[in-house]
Amino acid sequence: MTYRWFGPSIAMAMTGVVLLAAAFTGVASGGEAATSRVLRLNASDTAIEFLDPALNYDFIGWRLEYMTCARLLAYPDKAGAAGARLVPEVARGMPRVTRNGRTYTFTVRRDFRFSDGSRVTPRSFVRAIERALHPKMQSPAANFVGDIVGAGAVQSGKRTTPSGVVVQGDRLTITLRRPAPDFMSRIAMVFFCAVPENLPIDPQGVKTPPGAGPYYVAEFSGTKPILIKRNPYYTGSRPQRWDEVILNQNVNVQTSYLQVRRGEIDLDMAGLPPAAHTELTRRYGINNGRYFVNPGLIIQYIALNTSRPLFKDVKARQAVAYAINRTSLMRVAGLNGGRPNDQILPPGLPGYEPVTIFPNTPDIAKAKDLMGGRTVKAVMYTGNDPVSTSQGEIIRQNLGAIGIEVTVKRFTFAVQISKAGTKGEPFDMNLIGWFADYPDPYDFINILLSGESIAKANNINTAYFDDPVFNRRMEQAAQLFGDARLSAYARLDRDLTRAAPFVVYGNSTVREFVSDRVACPMYSVPSGGLNLTMLCPKPR
Repeated sequence: MTYRWFGPSIAMAMTGVVLLAAAFTGVASGGEAATSRVLRLNASDTAIEFLDPALNYDFIGWRLEYMTCARLLAYPDKAGAAGARLVPEVARGMPRVTRNGRTYTFTVRRDFRFSDGSRVTPRSFVRAIERALHPKMQSPAANFVGDIVGAGAVQSGKRTTPSGVVVQGDRLTITLRRPAPDFMSRIAMVFFCAVPENLPIDPQGVKTPPGAGPYYVAEFSGTKPILIKRNPYYTGSRPQRWDEVILNQNVNVQTSYLQVRRGEIDLDMAGLPPAAHTELTRRYGINNGRYFVNPGLIIQYIALNTSRPLFKDVKARQAVAYAINRTSLMRVAGLNGGRPNDQILPPGLPGYEPVTIFPNTPDIAKAKDLMGGRTVKAVMYTGNDPVSTSQGEIIRQNLGAIGIEVTVKRFTFAVQISKAGTKGEPFDMNLIGWFADYPDPYDFINILLSGESIAKANNINTAYFDDPVFNRRMEQAAQLFGDARLSAYARLDRDLTRAAPFVVYGNSTVREFVSDRVACPMYSVPSGGLNLTMLCPKPR
C-alpha cells in the first residue's frame, strides 16, 4: 500500500520480520485514572483522508482499520510465524475450495455484531465487494477483486453484485474467472471488512462506518482528532485493552517527538525526525523497550508519469535511473533507515532475485548520453515531511546535472496521494513508497504497474504505465503457481526495472518510538508496525 517513508507503515510484511514478545503482559486495573486507558496517537505533518474501507489506502488509515475491522479471514494477534498465517475470523473455518481452484465457499458466524448492534451477515461482505467495484467509488480495492466472475459488469454499471458472488443462508460463495493462488490473501485485506448491508455508495467516503472489530470510529471530521472507541457488541477473540484511541492529525514532527518523549503522546504513527534515530539508538537500544526497528517489504521510488511527454521516452526514464544518488537518498532518513536498491521487488519477497541494473551512486556520463543533450523541465510531487523535503532537493540537484530542471511541489501525504492518483494531474514525477499488502509479487508488479487498472481517481499506478506487452505478461504471470509464478515475476522485475516506469532507490525499515506508559510491544505482521490492539497500558 501507499507508503510515506519516515517511520511506521501500513501493510503485510510477512517475510523476514522481527516480532517482539511483550515485556509486560498486564493491563491497567479499573482503579486507575480514566486517561490510563486512552491510547494517545499523533500523525505528524499529515492527515487521514479516508477511513471508509473501500477508499482508505494509506499506511496510517490501515493501521487504524486493523482495530475496527472484522474480515472473513485475518491474521491473528500473535508473535512469530503464527502472526503471519491466515486464520478464520468471521468465517467459521477456512473456505471450501473446488478442485478447479476457482470457487471458494465461506460459512459465516452468527455472533459478530457491528458497533451499532446490527448483525454481521454474509451480505456484509457482499456489500464490501459491491462498493469496491462500483464505478462511482473509484476504489483502489477494485484491483484486488477484478477477477471475480461478473466483476466487469459491476464496474461498467450493468449490475450491482457480481454474478460470481452468491449468498445462501450463512454461506457466501465467490467464484473467480480462473484459479488465483493469492485470492485468500486478497480477501483478507481491510478493503473487504464487513460493512452494513446498506452502507451507501459515496465517492467522498463514509466518515464513520460502523465497525465489527474490537473498536469503531466514533468521530472523524477533516483534520480534527479522530476518536476510536470500544465496540460494545464485540464478541470476538481480539483484546480490547483501551477504552478510547485518539489520533491527533497534522502535528509538527519535532513537537510530536518531544510529546512522545515526555509521555504526553504514546506513538507518532507517521514517524520521527531523521536526527532522532541516533539519539534513540544510543539511549534505548533497538527493540529493547521503547525504540523499535523492523525490516519491511518496502520500496521507495520515484514514479515517472509516462502519460506526459517527457517520460513517454524510455531513455529519459533510464537517464533518471542512472542520475539519482540512491545512497544519499537513503541516508537522509537517519540511522537504521534501510539500504539503497534499484529493483521493484524487495528482498525477502517471493520472486525476488538480486540483480544490479542501475548504480547506487550517479553515473552522470551515462545519464547525459541517454538525454542526448536535451534540456527539459519537470514537476515533481513530494510529501512535506523532513525526509521527503530533503530527498526532493537531492533529486532536484541530481537531475539538474543532466539537463532536467525539476520544480518540487510539496503537499501533506493525504493531498499528495490524492493529487498524484488523479488521472491527468499535471506532474511528471511522484516521490512515494510502497509497503506490501501481502507477500506476493502481484502486489508490487501488477498493482503498481498494470495499465488495466488505471481509473479517473485513486490510482496506485502513478506512473500511469500502460504498456500492452507488459500488461499481457503481468496477466499471464498472475495465473501461474509455484516456481513458474516466481520465475515469471523475477523476469518481469528485471525487465520493468530496466524500462524504468518508476525508479526505485531503496528498501526502508519500520522505526517506531513509544512512550513509557505503554507496554506489550509486538511487531504486527499484518499492519507493518507495532500492533495497536495488542499495546496495553503499563501497570503503575
